[in-house]
Amino acid sequence: MTRSAYSALLLFVFDLAVAAGAVFLAKYLQRLLPGVSLPDEVLWVKAGIFSVTGIVCFYFQDLYNWKYWRRISELTSSVLLGGGLALIVLAVIYYIIPAVGLERDVLLGALFIVLSLSFVIRAGYLKLRFNNSNGTRIAVLGDGDNAKFLFREMRAGGYPVIFEGYIGRNNWDLPSRCLGDVSEIHRIIKEIEPDLLVVAPDGWRGTLPIDDLLHIKLTSCDVIDAPNFYEKITGRILVEEIRPSSIIFTRGFLSSPLQDAVKRGFDIFFALVGIVVTFPIMVLTALAIRLESPGPIFYLQQRVGLDGKDFRVIKFRSMRQDAEKQGPQWASQNDPRVTRVGRIIRKLRIDELPQFLNVLKNDMSFVGPRPERRYFVDQLEKVIPYYALRLHAKPGITGWAQVNYPYGDTIEDAREKLKYELFYMKHRSLWLDLVIIFQTIKVAIKARGSQ
Repeated sequence: MTRSAYSALLLFVFDLAVAAGAVFLAKYLQRLLPGVSLPDEVLWVKAGIFSVTGIVCFYFQDLYNWKYWRRISELTSSVLLGGGLALIVLAVIYYIIPAVGLERDVLLGALFIVLSLSFVIRAGYLKLRFNNSNGTRIAVLGDGDNAKFLFREMRAGGYPVIFEGYIGRNNWDLPSRCLGDVSEIHRIIKEIEPDLLVVAPDGWRGTLPIDDLLHIKLTSCDVIDAPNFYEKITGRILVEEIRPSSIIFTRGFLSSPLQDAVKRGFDIFFALVGIVVTFPIMVLTALAIRLESPGPIFYLQQRVGLDGKDFRVIKFRSMRQDAEKQGPQWASQNDPRVTRVGRIIRKLRIDELPQFLNVLKNDMSFVGPRPERRYFVDQLEKVIPYYALRLHAKPGITGWAQVNYPYGDTIEDAREKLKYELFYMKHRSLWLDLVIIFQTIKVAIKARGSQ
């Protein structure tokens, strides 16, 4: 389990315990105040509903992902919005099922306790996370561009990593201190005592101190190469550093017939559930498209699927009927070709809902790399190394890249998304698919990353 996942789990358990305890504490305080306080034999049921609702609302407000509340101001607004959302959802539940409703003063008291303690614990978490004494302590073996890239990426992303310095020749371009020459690596590791030694050389093939690294790994600390370190911390694969051997000899990128069968059953189940749940939304969307602009309701487009085979993807039409009279082109920010209805349904990802039918037809999976058009695939294969690897996974309605990277309309954006797509292909599992689906629901509700 990664450090971020472990932290999120601790926050989840804390919130669950606090929310349940807050209801009982608020009920106890009610008995101390003037007025009538009636006993409640099903208070534990009400506490459970209150707790689960609060946890779900906090999740959708990103209160289990520190990246969205790095500042106290962001944390304050997130906690308040999470509390407000919980209050609205609870009001709906209590209206539908009055028997599970909490008394007004108990509800407000419990909510106040939860929001206060949640804010305090997260504020303390921020203080600890960005304290210089907290984080994985790293020493880097390398003094060139690879080391510089690592320093820049880790610091720009705000990852919980503390760089003690680098081992190699002194290089003023590196934003860290030089710990000494490679010949002194044993002394340096013994003095610094890092948690991890990251090997990031430039052009040192055949000259790495293999024996020294082996001894350090067995006696001092773990040793990892730069691409694997980058992958572990960021959740994406460093495309620029991919070697054929890293694909041939890795356990990832392949799936067994059993895994494929389970995933297919998973896809069919979620596609059917998706159609049933979103059917009213799709009907309203179809009517809105028909009323706003002339042209078909659905948009059929050739996309490249598994193993490079073409198929027709089904989407709600979100652009004018003549949107591509000048040829294929990526959608852009504030694209004038997008209709008013189209802008809304693209923002909320409603235009993708008809692709449930593509999943049932087995053209697509629920989770996988997004299918691209042949015109763009042919272009990107020429300029991005290993771009064709993504074609060896069935395309999906959503994917790891979609929940981690905003919509892009450039070759550089395609390169960055490929890093996430290859990470998914290497580590794909039913658990990762479930994580992506829940993240997608949150992204759609909060309208992030669309054009």
